Amino acid sequence: MALLFGLAILVSLGFWFSRGDVNGPNPAFAARSNFWADRRVAAALESGFEQADKAAELGQTASNADQWDQVVKAWTDAIATLQTIPAQSPERFFAQRKQQEYLQNLAFAQRQANQLSWPNVFPSLGSPVLDEQLRLYLSYLATFGPPDILVIGSSRTIQGINPQILQTDLETQGYPVRVFNFSINGATAQVMNFVLQRLLTSDQLPRLVIWGDGSRAFNSRRVDATFANILKSPGYRAVLAGEKPGFSNRASIPRPPSSINAYGFLPVADVFDPAAFYQTYPRISGRYDGFYNPFGLTGLQLGSLRSLVGYLKSRNIELVYVHLPLSGDYLDDFRLPLDQRFQQFLQTQSQRQGFAVIDLLLQWRQQNAFFADPSHLNQAGATSIAQQLARDPLVLEKLNALE
Repeated sequence: MALLFGLAILVSLGFWFSRGDVNGPNPAFAARSNFWADRRVAAALESGFEQADKAAELGQTASNADQWDQVVKAWTDAIATLQTIPAQSPERFFAQRKQQEYLQNLAFAQRQANQLSWPNVFPSLGSPVLDEQLRLYLSYLATFGPPDILVIGSSRTIQGINPQILQTDLETQGYPVRVFNFSINGATAQVMNFVLQRLLTSDQLPRLVIWGDGSRAFNSRRVDATFANILKSPGYRAVLAGEKPGFSNRASIPRPPSSINAYGFLPVADVFDPAAFYQTYPRISGRYDGFYNPFGLTGLQLGSLRSLVGYLKSRNIELVYVHLPLSGDYLDDFRLPLDQRFQQFLQTQSQRQGFAVIDLLLQWRQQNAFFADPSHLNQAGATSIAQQLARDPLVLEKLNALE
């Protein structure tokens, strides 16, 4: 009898538990849950606001990179704490707006920290972009060691070949490589020869160089302003004295941060719209373009090409030259014949000196969506070029030869 009574009690309890599952939680239990949830939300708000106050206070007196790093951490902590407020909480919407405010403060603190932590690795070489790329590359080397592929070239290349896309696409094909873009605004063959032969050491070089550019970098009859600035720089005097760039105990120097990313690439989202572009900038015929007139492919730049190719060969480093696209708007009746001469020049030199050429000059003459301006690719163009290179038989052949 007692056993039957006990079973009846269990069945009854089971019935009520199942009713609770079907109809919702017990009101008393729900009230207790809301109480603790409210307590957690209140604690998160209080903690987040306190962390924000701390960040603001630290920011009032921060004067060096380490102190701004503390400000960055405090804003990051405040944002992370407010993020813990549940989505269904009434306080969530207010907390999100505070997070937006804190994110702006965080971005400011990060800019200050970055500006004050520019490593003083070498005297200036007369080019702000070269100075920045050198410091970034040395930091990359300290992090990963030499890349397998080094992309080089001018401003057309720094925003025209996305190294991360190239690296990712090669990895998906079974080539686990690292890629860095060490391009420099205004770089000519002479500039790149200097950087790879005289500025960097042989153990800082890659196994494959992808050189992306066009005829302007090889026009020996135009003024090579970038190299002229290098020759006048304190960095060049340091090179002549036998110094090499490197991290040391020298104090950091303040520099404004740029948009160049961690892999040396400059993403540009602009899309070239001729109608809008020429309302702001003049349309310059190739006949009056100092990059093209006067024009000559023999001289210093050709000598630099030969010197660099020979140096890379002596180090068993492969070279692929990529003739980057230009817009149809840029390739007018004056520039186009000169760039066609350069196409022939590339084929001749590649056969004589033993490097590969991928000629993409004319592939997007009618596709402005890939350009930021008449002669520079945008982010979409840089992505597409990287994807093309990752599947190009010449690039894959060079990588296979390295294994």
